[in-house]
Amino acid sequence: MKVIIDLIEDIRESIDNDKDFTLGVMGLSENEDGEFTPLWQSDISAYRLDDRSKKMFLFLGKEGALSIGTFLESLNALSNEAMMYELCISYMKGDQREDASLMGFGESLRDKKYLLFISDQLH
Repeated sequence: MKVIIDLIEDIRESIDNDKDFTLGVMGLSENEDGEFTPLWQSDISAYRLDDRSKKMFLFLGKEGALSIGTFLESLNALSNEAMMYELCISYMKGDQREDASLMGFGESLRDKKYLLFISDQLH
């Protein structure tokens, strides 16, 4: 389980809070040997904090990728309690909403994209 403060710290360490980066998700597939292969990538276009479930939902979308600068401004304004909320990727699979937990973080310096990794569940 990854929480908001984990994400903030990794963004600082990995890309030095570079506001020009955008936020994306990469779906990974695990083979029999426990090795992961990237299968697809999508942008994060929106997010919502849910105080009842103590989660932050990050939504896949085609409306345009969320910039790290805008995202960090919102995260830095959160309470200490909210910093411990779990991060979840939310997407539609058929007519049903699915929420996936994060496996880890990474970055593509060439594409200026900060990536959140999940186990492939879309395909």
